Amino acid sequence: MPGFPTHTPIPPAPQTSEVDQVTLQAFYALGKLFHLHRQAMQRRLSNPGAHHGEFMSLRLLATGEGMSQMDLAETLRLSRPRVTRILQGLEKAGAVRREVDPDDQRITRVFLTAEGRRQELENRAAFEEYVNRTLGKLSNEDKLQLTRILGEVSRHTAELLSPGPPDHEARAAS
Repeated sequence: MPGFPTHTPIPPAPQTSEVDQVTLQAFYALGKLFHLHRQAMQRRLSNPGAHHGEFMSLRLLATGEGMSQMDLAETLRLSRPRVTRILQGLEKAGAVRREVDPDDQRITRVFLTAEGRRQELENRAAFEEYVNRTLGKLSNEDKLQLTRILGEVSRHTAELLSPGPPDHEARAAS
């Protein structure tokens, strides 16, 4: 891809670093992938200025028509105010409509409009093309190995987020 180097030099680890060079290379490669992934997906979505949450909201609503705003927030793991802002943008674009639940006035349900369905189909096609042109080019063995490795990294990252003493306290105690 023009303008995007495929090899970015990795700064050497400082002499006092407790992180080895190979681990740093893997860390920087993962960060580069995240950065390129976000840029590539942003270019392919039906609304290039859209937030990832809009893409995911349309996707969820395509399969869960009439989902409540609260359920959407929980599923996306976003705050309710953030989901409200996402839905306001989608509503302004004519992609969704919100209705108060007739049985419980405290609940707002969200529905895709014809425009929302069009955007979701376009986004899904772009997503599928992206996946096939990136991960789809790997061998099945490589995909399985990547899935295993990313699962391990995710597990270790989740452990850092689990309740417990802050990391600096845990290190000081050991």
